[in-house]
Amino acid sequence: MADADKSIYGRKVFFINPSMNFESSVIDRLRLMEYEVYSIDDYRKAKPLLRKNSDSICFCIIESQLSLKGWHNFIKSFETENIFKPLDMGVIMPTLPEEKKANFIAGLQLDAGVLIQNQDQETLFHEIVKSMDAMNAKGMRKYVRANCLNEPQADLLWLKDNRMFKLKIIDISAVGIAAKLSTGQANAVFINQVIEGVTLNLKSTQVGVDIKITAIKSAGDFLLVVIMFDTTTTPDAINKIRAYIAENLQTTLRSSIRNSDLDRTDYEKLDC
Repeated sequence: MADADKSIYGRKVFFINPSMNFESSVIDRLRLMEYEVYSIDDYRKAKPLLRKNSDSICFCIIESQLSLKGWHNFIKSFETENIFKPLDMGVIMPTLPEEKKANFIAGLQLDAGVLIQNQDQETLFHEIVKSMDAMNAKGMRKYVRANCLNEPQADLLWLKDNRMFKLKIIDISAVGIAAKLSTGQANAVFINQVIEGVTLNLKSTQVGVDIKITAIKSAGDFLLVVIMFDTTTTPDAINKIRAYIAENLQTTLRSSIRNSDLDRTDYEKLDC
């Protein structure tokens, strides 16, 4: 991705080896702020996933799974593959004696920074945000979207004149939806129409929203309906939608690799 594209579309952000506490106190908050954030629970999955997303930002959390030497070798090894040249790497590590810290980061290219995990949690959070922003994590994009075309259950429905209308969701963000409407149901909606009491079926979650139809476009054998959530939709409903988007993106990421793709390198023995 060119620099101009980064400034427009933003970049994906990966955290390798996050604890459950880090997930809830940092990653979930970043998602609420509309950063496109992913967690990788096993360092062996990192390279297969990042090869598919090489123009990303990645933070290694130096806490478990590997020794300091192993983590150093793991991070250093990214420099040996040209595909990872656009990747900006950073580390989040515990407080170490200065000499030990200097030995660990020596020779590593850490453009996303060296952050200390043992400091105040709020300070760490803001330092992560500052680093992500410096790397164009968000760009001009305001909202993260999830593609729902392959989701078996992602639709919206409402009742009108004793008739049930159901639209397949194409994609969704925290502010609105693109949906498919059959041409035979063209009279169900009109531009600027406000519909109250709509139910979103998002996998195993049902969310009640009020919507406004902002555009209707022909898309061949169906109509593309652009929908915004009305201001009467509750914050709780919007947060449920954000949680679904995060789950959708994370699930798509996990399904993109197989166990046979795992990185089998012994980084404890590697000489970098």
